[in-house]
Amino acid sequence: MYFDALTIAAVADELRETILGGRIQRVLQTGPLSVGLEIYCRGQRHQFLASAHPQFARVHLVRARLTRGIQQDTPLLLLMRKYLLGGRIIAVEQPALERILLLSIAKRAESRNRGRGMDAAEDLDEDLEVFEDDEGVEDAPTPPSHPPSPNDIRCDLIIEPMDRRSNIILVDDNNLVLESVKRVTPRMSHRVMMPRQVYELPPAQDKRDPTLVTGEGLAALAELCAGDLGKAIVSSYRGVSPQVAREAIFRTLGRSSARLDEQVPWYTLAARLRDLFTAPWQPCLTLGPTGPTAYAAYALGHLPDVTVAPQPSISAALETFYAAREELTGHTQRRDALAQQLGASRERMARQHDQIGGELRKAGELEALRWEGEMIFAFMHELRPGQAALTVEGRAISLDPRRSPVEQAQERFKAYDKAKSALAGLPERLAAVATRIAGVEELTALLLISGDDYDQIEQIALEAEELGYLREHPDPSSAKRRRKTSKARPIQLLSSDGFGIAVGRSARQNEDVTFRIGRVDDIWLHARGVHGAHVIVRSGGREVPERTLEEAAGLAAHFSQAASEAAVEIDICRRALVRKVVGGPPGLVTYRAERTLRAAPRRPDTHTIP
Repeated sequence: MYFDALTIAAVADELRETILGGRIQRVLQTGPLSVGLEIYCRGQRHQFLASAHPQFARVHLVRARLTRGIQQDTPLLLLMRKYLLGGRIIAVEQPALERILLLSIAKRAESRNRGRGMDAAEDLDEDLEVFEDDEGVEDAPTPPSHPPSPNDIRCDLIIEPMDRRSNIILVDDNNLVLESVKRVTPRMSHRVMMPRQVYELPPAQDKRDPTLVTGEGLAALAELCAGDLGKAIVSSYRGVSPQVAREAIFRTLGRSSARLDEQVPWYTLAARLRDLFTAPWQPCLTLGPTGPTAYAAYALGHLPDVTVAPQPSISAALETFYAAREELTGHTQRRDALAQQLGASRERMARQHDQIGGELRKAGELEALRWEGEMIFAFMHELRPGQAALTVEGRAISLDPRRSPVEQAQERFKAYDKAKSALAGLPERLAAVATRIAGVEELTALLLISGDDYDQIEQIALEAEELGYLREHPDPSSAKRRRKTSKARPIQLLSSDGFGIAVGRSARQNEDVTFRIGRVDDIWLHARGVHGAHVIVRSGGREVPERTLEEAAGLAAHFSQAASEAAVEIDICRRALVRKVVGGPPGLVTYRAERTLRAAPRRPDTHTIP
């Protein structure tokens, strides 16, 4: 999606109507690459969000109260408290047709050196506010504005939502960078963003102004180059994103693409492009089957198979669009981070397994100690004083000439007894670690199968903590809240023949499906040789039709590590023939007397039981 110059222009106009002249009463960082301001203006609080995320960079107002997203205060946050908290927004600017927004803030110099009362505390803690938030307490009126004074501290908060080059910069009144969300060194770019460096705007693009576009100018593009018309407009006119170009072409030709060598009504196209930059704002969202697909500050018409929903403001459109995107991305990041933690846990267990295996291999050396002691006693009558070695059956036994053979034999027996005691129980420990490795591998596989299902991801995270694969959440109340609000349950469906089918998608769910939901006469299915879901067909004592078995086998294939394959081998047996692994984690089982069916992965259909 394009957070383009037109979108920023619409945001700038909205900010001038809502927060210009307002007082900044709260400053925070909502994440490592985003900042938030709470601004009180004309009797209302406004929440201002700016993000320099490489995929979701933007700036707009949000409805919900912003919350802190980092634990440690950063240099940027400390400086924003010093220069912004208590200041007033005196200007909102956008350099012409650039993806840059600039907030100018003025703050009374004396406010930095107030006493140790409540006002001083406000400058030190972003969570202390000028006005009460408690229900039933009315907002205090906005303090009277003061005329500009030479003693005011002035600075600019500059937001550059430019995809991977996005940044948020705090600049002082001398145009020197105080701090930025992303520091840019001379080795990284010629536009250096480091403290005490002069702030410079990006180099001006050698392109035309789209607000002055003419038919002749567009027609000249066909004479200068060939190819796609939309790309030619983007490369020739400032501030025009691919979406804007496609919309202008659609409004002219009724389709969103064209070639330069076609017959195009150039004057009409020029008028449509000017309209996009000069007409009143018409914020909208396009909604597809999975949620918002696009936004714009104008009415979108070129996207097929979507519903265009007008929005009350550009900020409302942006908030709805990016909330959906960040939620999905947040779930994916949570899943990937959890998979990384489980992988690290498996590596620790694997090292432990190798160490125990190494200790067991020393058992052969113990037998050598015992044998040497016995041979020294057996051939003691043949040993001469000062002898350095004894050879028995072609094997040499080293001796200490300074010590007696009896002492050396007893020393070997003592070492043997001590090491033998230390190795007691190692085979059982080795088997237990191997079982835990299998358990964490199962959870990891089920996590990757879960996709972006947030409840399922959190369910697996909770199980990993309970089984000791991960350290518990540092905040016990958070883990308790997750346990209480977990909504992940086994999937339960009806087959085409009316048989109930239950599908587990985590270790605990697999155990529940097999041993709590399943009965001894039910049919149990699992992908052969890979981790995946336990599936039960509830027979109720009846013969299960082959069609139902194929449907259940397709579900077992879909919820397995082999889901990407065209066909998967699925083992089928009676539930009575499935046994838990003794001492093993939930979900690990053994089974016998199975038959195998090849099935294509099959997604759950609409016959889900509520």
